[in-house]
Amino acid sequence: MNLSIPLLTKEKSLAGDWFRIEHGANTASVNCSDGRLETLIYVVFGDDFIAGLRVDRKTWILLPARSVSSVTFSSQGANWLPPVRQTSDSAREYLQGLGRVYIQIWPIGRSEPLPPARADVQGSWFVLSRADDDAAERLVSFDSTSMVEVLEMDSRLNSDNGWKVQ
Repeated sequence: MNLSIPLLTKEKSLAGDWFRIEHGANTASVNCSDGRLETLIYVVFGDDFIAGLRVDRKTWILLPARSVSSVTFSSQGANWLPPVRQTSDSAREYLQGLGRVYIQIWPIGRSEPLPPARADVQGSWFVLSRADDDAAERLVSFDSTSMVEVLEMDSRLNSDNGWKVQ
């Protein structure tokens, strides 16, 4: 894997000056290990993931570090775009902070996602439910995912979780 930024473990401080992002960087071009290229705005990265709003589809995605081969930060002329942000959260912690959301999960090695479902992150698992009573329908191992796409979010979210629903 060829990384242009080091994705450090949680034991090391992410708050230090361990790399420099281009001044005013507000966009990330993510080369995925399966050959896809994702261009993200509203970018947040943590110790084992990068997330953001896809420019082409306007959906929020989270890519685990294992699915990323390289990331290039750049600056688009739009001054309304927030700069790239950093968190010390792991991907699981970050998704837990979003609360119950509707997502689609792309398992590693599959080109099609699982059906959309309401999800909670519980430990190493996504608990998926499409039932009205929120009964668990399926468990998916967090470690088996190559991409998570958030389809619908709770409007109570705030910018501490990486973005704000207006």
